[in-house]
Amino acid sequence: MMTAASIPAASARGYADYLDAKTVAPERGDYYLGPDGSPAEAPGRWLGDPAALARVGVEAGELQPDELRALMAGRRPGKGEPVWLRAAGPDGSRAGGIDVTFSAPKGVSVAWALGDDRDAIEAAHHAAVEAAVDYLRESVELTVRYDPALGEAVPAHAAHLHAAEFTHTTARGVGDGAPDPQLHSHVVITSVEREDGSVAAVRSRPVMRSAREVGAYYRAHLADELRQRGYAIEPAGEDGRYFSIGGVDRAAERSFSARTEEVERAGREFRALHGRAPERGELRALAVQTRGAKVPRDRGELDRAWRETGRRVGVDRTSLAAARDAEVEPAAAVDRDGWAERVERNATAKRAVFGAAELRTVALEQAAGAGLAPREAVGAIDSLRRDGRVLDLADGRMTTARVRAAEQEIEQRMGEMAGDLSRSVDTAAVTAGVEVVQARLGAPLSVEQREAVQALTAPGRAAVLIGPAGTGKGVVIDAAASAERAAGREVYGVAVAGRTAQRLGESAPALEGRVRTVDGFVAAVEHGELSVDTRTTVYVDEAGMGDTERLHKLVRTVDERGGSLVVIGDARQLPSVGAGGMFERLAEQLPAAELSEVRRAADPAELTAWRELREGDPAAAMAHYRAAGDLHIADTRVEAVEQAARAYDRLAGELGHERVALMSDASNVEIDTLNLRIQALRRERGELAPEAVERADGQRVHGGDRVTWTASMPVADEPRVENGVRGTVVGVDAEQGALTVRLDSADRDVAVAGEGIESLRLAYAGHVYRQQGATVDRAVVVTGGWETSRESAYVQASRARHGVEWHVAREDLDSPDDAARIDALARRMGQTRAQEPSLALPLDAPGRAPGDPIAELHVARLQPPAPTPPEPTPAVEIAP
Repeated sequence: MMTAASIPAASARGYADYLDAKTVAPERGDYYLGPDGSPAEAPGRWLGDPAALARVGVEAGELQPDELRALMAGRRPGKGEPVWLRAAGPDGSRAGGIDVTFSAPKGVSVAWALGDDRDAIEAAHHAAVEAAVDYLRESVELTVRYDPALGEAVPAHAAHLHAAEFTHTTARGVGDGAPDPQLHSHVVITSVEREDGSVAAVRSRPVMRSAREVGAYYRAHLADELRQRGYAIEPAGEDGRYFSIGGVDRAAERSFSARTEEVERAGREFRALHGRAPERGELRALAVQTRGAKVPRDRGELDRAWRETGRRVGVDRTSLAAARDAEVEPAAAVDRDGWAERVERNATAKRAVFGAAELRTVALEQAAGAGLAPREAVGAIDSLRRDGRVLDLADGRMTTARVRAAEQEIEQRMGEMAGDLSRSVDTAAVTAGVEVVQARLGAPLSVEQREAVQALTAPGRAAVLIGPAGTGKGVVIDAAASAERAAGREVYGVAVAGRTAQRLGESAPALEGRVRTVDGFVAAVEHGELSVDTRTTVYVDEAGMGDTERLHKLVRTVDERGGSLVVIGDARQLPSVGAGGMFERLAEQLPAAELSEVRRAADPAELTAWRELREGDPAAAMAHYRAAGDLHIADTRVEAVEQAARAYDRLAGELGHERVALMSDASNVEIDTLNLRIQALRRERGELAPEAVERADGQRVHGGDRVTWTASMPVADEPRVENGVRGTVVGVDAEQGALTVRLDSADRDVAVAGEGIESLRLAYAGHVYRQQGATVDRAVVVTGGWETSRESAYVQASRARHGVEWHVAREDLDSPDDAARIDALARRMGQTRAQEPSLALPLDAPGRAPGDPIAELHVARLQPPAPTPPEPTPAVEIAP
């Protein structure tokens, strides 16, 4: 993988000292340890064109520390008066550069630590780093140039980079424990040389945005280098984005990550107990407490510690050599057809429409497992377009034939279903359905709700219900489903997430016991467990969260059997995780009923803030929350998380856990931190039983804990528990590792043991995606990071009847004062992450020439040179 981080000017000297003092000597492949177990000093090396390096005063190859410090400071190395190479910034300082870190897959590091081929593995790693840095220069606009026609500076590619590589072979040490092997290089890019010969600082944002693509190039090149040295390479990780190395299985990789994971777990537990991150001394103490083996004092002891770990998992020099020397089937060496299919599938894994950089990234990610060198993978991209797998769109972006065909089929089938007037729900049945719901509510339906029920039960096998959060869509669905049942028809409710389907059954009792996930419903129909025919209607809740692939399967399944579909949602709320956007398109083309009156909250100011967030005016909404005292700003994200956890704990104590939502739009790590902190606060008060069952990751679940399922769980002779369902632990058998959980949705206890324990998580906090469709009394939100969006902010605000608390961190909002930080927060809340179907864009005219210069460059590189070119043409070289 590759990561990137800016090095501020004030930190440049200290960072250079750190890199120089922690480096492993690359020519020996040895890990040098001093008497205290710390790495000994060893030099790094300069990367880049020797002539370009000479122009800034350094000699290619081994670097001297003072040279690096000088270039990071923006001056030419040497004594005497400073010779400045690049201009200072507005504040008079010069940025230190960018640290781009390339880290080998864990299996490669294990092979380096235990095998007899350290020199060769390091050589492969260095070659991959050098090639990736060159690719970074080619593919990313790292500087600017003045454009006379525009009269301003525009992004431009650099002619050369001034970069230094420092190779480390262990994960960062914590305390006195033995570090895990981790082969990686820090590449510090201090500056660039422009085409005109001037020296300039590096533009950091493009580097960070390119991290995934350049990291994929590094891995593909590393895999190719290792393959040439006899190692077997297999795809690994999610969607085959990474690779594993022959002789090192997943168990071995985990064993050599155990030390790091152990200390990280101890750190999480510390934060849970104390509500803050451990200080340096406390972290050292945690490391000592978790250490289970003698601390290595020299390189020999470290190697012996690694060999002992390898022995336990069956990996040693002999097994690695045997795996390296094993003959690989030629047919398996290069899998171009499999590569093309995986690229087509993964290019639209997240969005239906993508650009050239995304396509290159996916092509590179799939190259290692397919046996393609990175230059071959990028060069082969145009073949995907020629073969019709990738389609050019009119605005220069692309989609895949697979997604385009699925979208077209959804649109065609739903259009034809809407025009098929064979469904019949008579007036008496509609009246009966409405009366059932009014009796349950003890109040009449509004005019717009009645009209919506009429629209959803009108002739036509497809319809749409649109409504902002809190407009009572569940009431309308309940009345329409009740009408269908009164007419003798069968009804089902489905949603992408199990928890959403469960909520649908709760808000629409006519569907109780008839709700499933989309995947579960389609599978049940295909296997004959459920019957769909011309007298069946399926209600799809939160359809905007439905990705195209799922909706395609559902629409085809229902239509082929003559059933009817009603899709319900709001395009302004959270979009699908995968390629989607079809709900909004269908809403524009099919008969639709729309609700507008928000009933969830009574405070007019709160309702106004919801509308402002929904319509893209977050500045006004945040002004309301700040004036109301509901916007809390902490210095750090850790402090914001602690404040939110305590706010939730207080509210849950007053109202009950089921009536308060604690949400984050950030990573699962933050969700786990919030959950563990709430659990610790409850344990302090004695609200949880001391008995607990421990999951494989060390998380403990106690009696009384709130839990949720992260995967569906089959239950013998009973309906399975769906992903997202919540409950409370009412029984613990610590000896057997078993729990009894009482589900929120029904008077039902479920026994959980074995693999089922691993699908449970604490449920005090959840990601915003798990909260769409929920209604609570109060909500507490942690937000403000790069993940924040218009859709997530609107959903977070609109869950609660009686108000929401926002918790943000100053460090996430880089601005001079709190007023400016709130403006920065509003800008993030104004950015939409809505999905866009490819059908929103016409196809480009046939015969369009390839438009990706990076891919074209690789295609040209792969062609054999003409025997006698008429004139020499300057070309950009790509490292092999």
